[in-house]
Amino acid sequence: MTTAFDLIKKTKQIKADSYEFHLHMPTWRKFDPGIALKWQRTKFNVSGKEDVPEVRGLYVFTLEAEKLGLPTHGYILYVGITGNKSKANLRKRFGQYLLEAKKQNGRPLVMYMLNEWPDDLFFNFMAVPDGAIDLAKIERSFINTVLPPINASDFDGDIGPAKKAAF
Repeated sequence: MTTAFDLIKKTKQIKADSYEFHLHMPTWRKFDPGIALKWQRTKFNVSGKEDVPEVRGLYVFTLEAEKLGLPTHGYILYVGITGNKSKANLRKRFGQYLLEAKKQNGRPLVMYMLNEWPDDLFFNFMAVPDGAIDLAKIERSFINTVLPPINASDFDGDIGPAKKAAF
């Protein structure tokens, strides 16, 4: 027989291990990246780095329960770009995240993501040719659409404060 104490304990455990992911449907329906989104993905680990090209582009960290045999799906945790205003590329950025996880230093939310789900993280990426589109523009649009929980900035002015205030 379940006691009130057992129920409270289990409820606290479920709440502590639960995470919210958001999708703003009105924004989602209006989302237009301006280019065809042709994603590739690799497991986020040392061997996955070889799968990532040395080109500029957009990347997304997803959390996926691959081993459970569920239909393919994942939760978008973080959206980023590389090579918009620098010579950086997707493979180099992937490596920087590997170092960040190993050194245990960096942005708190990113560190949380890298350490909380090391076996379930995937690095999704797409190459974006020079001049094809402003990467910062597509990143901001995508972030405003899916409201990734690990991104702390890069939201439009009206969305960022509202996201931070939501609980």
